[in-house]
Amino acid sequence: YWKSPEFLAWLYNESPVKDTVVTNDRWGKGSTCLHGGYLTCQDHYLPNQLPTRKWEDSDTIDKGGSYGYRRTITSADVLTPSEAITRLVQVISKGGNYLLNVGPDANGKIIPLFEDRLRQIGIFVWAHSEAIFATKPWIFQNDTATSPVWYTSQLRNTTGFDPYRIYNPQQQQNTIIYAFVLSWPDDNKVNLTKVIPTSSTVVNLFGANNKFIPMTYTQQNGGIQVDISGLGMPKFPSPYAFVLKIEYAADQNVNPVG
Repeated sequence: YWKSPEFLAWLYNESPVKDTVVTNDRWGKGSTCLHGGYLTCQDHYLPNQLPTRKWEDSDTIDKGGSYGYRRTITSADVLTPSEAITRLVQVISKGGNYLLNVGPDANGKIIPLFEDRLRQIGIFVWAHSEAIFATKPWIFQNDTATSPVWYTSQLRNTTGFDPYRIYNPQQQQNTIIYAFVLSWPDDNKVNLTKVIPTSSTVVNLFGANNKFIPMTYTQQNGGIQVDISGLGMPKFPSPYAFVLKIEYAADQNVNPVG
């Protein structure tokens, strides 16, 4: 009925964009989570581990699941900035794209409630863009299954690396690690158990006004512990999460998708 096989055959073999087109996996029965340029599977899809394919989390700001606009919506029905930012961090740490749907009203306007959420998310993303855009998953996605710490990474030099690689390796001189901390630790100590330090390891906090704040750390249980005591909220770009930039950590040979 949809003529999906015929259309896809034309799209990938004969169309003017056949060499560059990207499609999702929603093309009919038996295609979702299997076929396509990237996987979306079902709405609100968040895999438990790092996938071997590019993927997207199709989410909506309405907790009720609506992708349209509901006139009866209340503040309690909408994702909080903290919930949306947490979801964003979890998605990018696993190599996904975060699609957050916002439904305009009948006049095509974004209501103030939605606008507030988008502005708060935007402030966080803008302040931490280095740790979000042009990054890839690290060899570890999070510290532990219950930890509030999630990672992304970037390479200083990508010469010789597959541009379509799923994750970045951990090389002391080449890899930059970004640790997203989603909740403030009660003891003001952030434990990064997956980061093995060297004598050259440097830790900086993404601070307000696009400034980095040097942080002190100690070696703890094979990883590092970063002391954030004395840092008040004015020094943080966002009240919902903060990000640490770690450079020159030790080499590690781990395959997260193996």
